[in-house]
Amino acid sequence: MRRGRLSVAGVAGGVGTTTVATAIGASDGGVFAGRPVGVLVCRATGDSLIRAGRAAQLVAAATGRHPVLAVTAADSSGPSRPVSARLRLLEPHAAAVVVLPFVRRWRDLATPLEDVRGLLTLPRAEVPRALRRYAAALHDLSAALERRSPAAARPATPGRAAIPTRGRTP
Repeated sequence: MRRGRLSVAGVAGGVGTTTVATAIGASDGGVFAGRPVGVLVCRATGDSLIRAGRAAQLVAAATGRHPVLAVTAADSSGPSRPVSARLRLLEPHAAAVVVLPFVRRWRDLATPLEDVRGLLTLPRAEVPRALRRYAAALHDLSAALERRSPAAARPATPGRAAIPTRGRTP
C-alpha cells in the first residue's frame, strides 16, 4: 500500500479521522478541505453521509479515482434503515463503503488511539475480543485501498464492512 502518500480526511470534526489514519498508518488530513484523499471518514448519520457524498464526488472529479468511505457507527445498534438507504446511495461515488463498528470501550479509555496502533499487524487470534469486529473492518478497508480503482464499488452491508468488487451489484 502507498502509505506515504495516502491521506485520510473526515467530513467534519469528531468523525473518527485520526482513529482511522492511526490504524492504517496514513496521514491525518483533518477535516476535508477539497484536497484529494484516499479515505473519507464520516459518521453513520444523515448529515455526515450527505457531506461524504459531496466530498467523494469532489475527490473523484479532481483525481479520477473514487475514495474509500469509512463510515463510523454512531452506536452499537448499527445503521438505521434511512442510514442504510443513504449508504447505498453513496456506492456509485466510492471505491468501497466500509462500516466501522462502534467500540464501546473507547469511551472509557484515556488514550483510545493506543488500541488501534498496530491493530492491522496483530494475528487475528491476538486481537482483543472487544476489537475483533473493528480489526476485521480495518482489514477490509486496507484491502479496499489495495484494489481501489475509478470503477470499483460494492453495496454496503449494514453492520458489516464491505469489500469492493468490480462493478456494482443491483
